[in-house]
Amino acid sequence: MFWHLYGGRLRSLLRDKENLFWTLLFPILLATMFYVAFSNLMSTTEDFNPVPVAVVDDEAYRLDDGFRQVLDELSVAADAQEVPDGKLFRLTVTGREDADRLLEAGEVEGVITVGGDGTDTSDGIGLKLKSSGINQSIIKSFLDEYAQTSAAMQSILSENPAAVQQLVEQMSQRQESTQAISYSDSKPDTMLNYFYALIAMACLYGCFWGLRNTNDIQADLSTLGARRSVAPSRKMTAVLADAGAALTVHFGEILIVLAYLILALKVDFGSRFGYVLLTCFMGCVTGVSYGTFVGAAIRKKDSVKNAIMIGLTMLLCFLSGLMVNGIRQFIADTVPVLNYINPAALITDAFYSLYVYASTDRFFLNIGILGGIALLFITGSVLLTRRQKYASL
Repeated sequence: MFWHLYGGRLRSLLRDKENLFWTLLFPILLATMFYVAFSNLMSTTEDFNPVPVAVVDDEAYRLDDGFRQVLDELSVAADAQEVPDGKLFRLTVTGREDADRLLEAGEVEGVITVGGDGTDTSDGIGLKLKSSGINQSIIKSFLDEYAQTSAAMQSILSENPAAVQQLVEQMSQRQESTQAISYSDSKPDTMLNYFYALIAMACLYGCFWGLRNTNDIQADLSTLGARRSVAPSRKMTAVLADAGAALTVHFGEILIVLAYLILALKVDFGSRFGYVLLTCFMGCVTGVSYGTFVGAAIRKKDSVKNAIMIGLTMLLCFLSGLMVNGIRQFIADTVPVLNYINPAALITDAFYSLYVYASTDRFFLNIGILGGIALLFITGSVLLTRRQKYASL
């Protein structure tokens, strides 16, 4: 009897075009919009393109051996085909008029002059810019650092001229005060959180299937529920068959969304795909049980129940970082308990922990709490719907 009811319910759910749109097509459309919006931010490259810059070749530049040697060390010729590692600039050494022409034509980002002839000066070195941006900031930062280093060296040598050799050795071997560490081999990508939160939203949208199951099994909520209440099958068998069919349909939808993200949009979920599927499955269980609980607990029209579910789901997804990146971390720093009772945040953090951390402790903590929330929804639904009797059908 169970499998007969399960098969019939499965066919019935697959004919529900409205729910199929919101639980399958809408997440795919939203993921595509995210990809288009973030494509420029996500298409980063490991190769750094040296900043094109011109330096005025005059007597002051030729006499400043220190600056000229530093600039040559960090630069590659403007017409060079291959760029060695560690090069910061594409350098053009030319006359003043030609340098100004290159700047106006946009072929260089800035013009450096030794002697302070420019819009910004630092330690006798001028910089002429046409616009502002990242490349211009790089040039300015380099000149500022050179000026500070040069001033520090002159100050030390004025007090202790004998320290010149030791000073040169120390300045050529910069010491780092911090050390970068990584919990895994994954590359950091702040855009991934949006897609992780989107999967969380898609999982919680299983509430639409749970709500339909509740409406279709209770006699006072729909005519179909009234007919099924007088059917010869046991009510618990029908409830389990409905839940199994809803979970099957929704988990299948999430697998399609997941495949689209990974294969079409190239979203990285890490290498532990089995745990990714476990997260999706637990998210589906939570979503379907959440809708079942709302349907059993609220004795109002479907429009009211849908409004409550959508409003609460979007609030939970907002707090998980679907709309604003970094909000989940902000909540973790200020009100951490909210992340532990938010199913969307738990799903998102489960994906994040799989991607970032080699250890699975944080992952299983999220999955355990998520399972507890789903169990609370299921228990509440059973207590609200069991032994219901109706005076008249």
